[in-house]
Amino acid sequence: MLYLIFLLVDLSVSLKPTPAAVVLKRADMELNRLTLNKNSERATEYYANDFILNTSSGKTRYKQDIVTEIASPEISMIVNETTNVEIRIVGATAVLTGTLHQKGSYRGKFFDHWFLITDTWVETPSGWRILSGHASLKPSLNKS
Repeated sequence: MLYLIFLLVDLSVSLKPTPAAVVLKRADMELNRLTLNKNSERATEYYANDFILNTSSGKTRYKQDIVTEIASPEISMIVNETTNVEIRIVGATAVLTGTLHQKGSYRGKFFDHWFLITDTWVETPSGWRILSGHASLKPSLNKS
């Protein structure tokens, strides 16, 4: 019985977010806000120079593609939010998973998409940067 109590205490300690996880969650929220507000200049700081994204449509995007899209007048977002965020950290590498909801218009056509995302972040001398991302459509919630 004593062993079970220690195990439960140990598990409760490990479930607390680490300082790095808190920083990463805030960084993700800030990047979502910057994207929503079309602040590509500040958003670019969050992406590693060799960032790569595999999209749900099968396309590969790079840092410059993403920064250009953030600033594009053809895209207008009213929602850009990640929920169900979980972060796992090993050394200077972190994997963030969650559900991304994006709603707005592209070239005048409305969209309302939900994605399951996986972002790999790396800690650099300048702070945490996104190195890689992957997004898959969450079929049951997508409409447009």
